[in-house]
Amino acid sequence: MLHLPSMLVYGLLSFSMAFLNKALFEVTGFKNSFFVILIQLAFLLVSFYVFKILNLVKLPPLTYLECKNFILPSLMYSLTTALSLKALIGLNVAVYVVVKRCTPAFTFILAAFVLKKQKFSLTLGLSVCAITTGAIITSAGDLKFDLISYIIGGLSVLAHALYLLLIQRCGEDKSSVDVLYINSVLSLPFIFILTLFSNEWTSVKNYNGYTTWTFWLFFLFSTMGGNLLNYSTFWCTMKNSALTTSVVGVLKSILQILFGIFTFERLDLNIYTIGGITLSLIGGTMFSYAEYHAKVNRNKRTPASMNNEISTQENNQQHQVDLENSADDNEKFVYIRKIHN
Repeated sequence: MLHLPSMLVYGLLSFSMAFLNKALFEVTGFKNSFFVILIQLAFLLVSFYVFKILNLVKLPPLTYLECKNFILPSLMYSLTTALSLKALIGLNVAVYVVVKRCTPAFTFILAAFVLKKQKFSLTLGLSVCAITTGAIITSAGDLKFDLISYIIGGLSVLAHALYLLLIQRCGEDKSSVDVLYINSVLSLPFIFILTLFSNEWTSVKNYNGYTTWTFWLFFLFSTMGGNLLNYSTFWCTMKNSALTTSVVGVLKSILQILFGIFTFERLDLNIYTIGGITLSLIGGTMFSYAEYHAKVNRNKRTPASMNNEISTQENNQQHQVDLENSADDNEKFVYIRKIHN
């Protein structure tokens, strides 16, 4: 039976984060994205240590071997998050979501052709083409076309895909909390260096909106909301399933696009933007459907003992988040377990 509270909380937080970050940049004029990420990471780590003191979580020891294994995924995470928020500053929310929806397609292509770990079926191939073509068509109809923002968005998608593939390999024997903690600790220095060399410290010191309530409202929501989203993702997956979380993520993306068209800088509605967005959504739905049936077929072909089935089910409920769900920019912390054998 579906657990509605966890689904609603996850869906609401997942839907709202792109708009909260955009509001922080546009409404308050605080466009220091690296600094925002730095505070988000610091808040997350403080939360971990508080939970440890309260005996709510057990944090793994950070050994040299762990740092060595996770250093590259953490670097990719840092690039993903930094580039994603930079792209969000220059793109309409709806366009931004469409671009980020290309993440599963890039991940699939890398797994299929580079790592040779994915079977390229016709349905998955068509869905990948639909997602990427939809994003290209949408950009062609964007009258406020900002080439730099689109390039940054594309690079964030590529970095995100590499992050997902790397975390599948090095985090195979880790829990979601372990990966979340280790990745956050190692990512903090990278983000600090980016903040330092981007001259955002000067911008942060010279910002004159600290006395306004709107700044603190959006800043606190942005800082805490990203971390609450991670916890709600785990909650929804444990109480329901990875598939349920993925479906909620797809529905969230549809609503984000619909609302994003009319918020902040309105997207110009024309045959290209409407057609591109529609094609991208159809491709995303096809991708989720094809992935679900592929996993069902693999389970049917692979006999397992009852104990293994129970163990696998519990493990999946705790740690799997479908690649479709990972397209949100605030879900970079989420551990994506290996889906493809």
